[in-house]
Amino acid sequence: MRIEPIADAPFGAEVRGVDLAGPLDAGQMKDLADALYEYRIVVIRDQSLDQDAYLTFGRWWGTPIPHVLDHMRMPGYPELLAVGNTEQKDRKHEIRNGAALWHTDQSYEAMPASATMLYSILAPRIGGQTQFVDMVAAYDALDAGTRERIDDLQVAHLYGAGKLLDDEFIASPLKTGEQIDRVPTCHHPLVMRHPVTGRKGLYATGQSSFAIRDMNDAEAVELLWQLKTHAIQDRFVYAHRYAVGDIVIFDTLSTMHAATPIDVADPGREDTRRLLWRISVRGMPQAYRHLAA
Repeated sequence: MRIEPIADAPFGAEVRGVDLAGPLDAGQMKDLADALYEYRIVVIRDQSLDQDAYLTFGRWWGTPIPHVLDHMRMPGYPELLAVGNTEQKDRKHEIRNGAALWHTDQSYEAMPASATMLYSILAPRIGGQTQFVDMVAAYDALDAGTRERIDDLQVAHLYGAGKLLDDEFIASPLKTGEQIDRVPTCHHPLVMRHPVTGRKGLYATGQSSFAIRDMNDAEAVELLWQLKTHAIQDRFVYAHRYAVGDIVIFDTLSTMHAATPIDVADPGREDTRRLLWRISVRGMPQAYRHLAA
């Protein structure tokens, strides 16, 4: 197994020479986790997994989370989402491009996701990238006064509240009262200290953030907007162009991401089709679970 920094990228690592369909020993899995926490994104190339094998791999990283949007869950595999432009549901713009805004997975839940993985089943020739922000580097680049001002702030999060911070809000909406009741407003630190590395990073200044405790609304929205705008500068962003067989794992506690908008697949052109299988998890990889005890 070879782990190397992604060429010409501000952050992230690429992994080759490993077959996730075969059994990995504890040392190899810890090497992958170590790489994730060092580089914040790990791209594992050339994989061939079915849903069961992929879910087994996902469970090594934590507890898979069935998405709050019931209609997005994969039939028979509620912990998996099919993200792309090939299915009937994807004909709707708000579903197909529901992640095409800056966000952090499950930041609107009291116990947010700790990692997300996207497995490329179909990859278009043009478009379909996912953009990632290094929120640790973005925090480190702030001036000392700003860091001191924000270090102890608590941000209110709610699914869909990011319409306050985005020019065009297109996230797929909650459809039932049960879904709405499942994700009431919660608070998270604006500056997250990572539970493994101890490094500080900005946390979830995108889709779900809408207010700051003990701060008036106008000031809070302005601060969140400024921090988001700061974070999404090109110097902190890596855009991943998928190849079939890629599994992209990202540390959701120290990154933010956004899909690139994409059209419905052309039925006559295989090279326009995009399909990713998504798993988000809570908790720690097996090699690190002693830290959560």
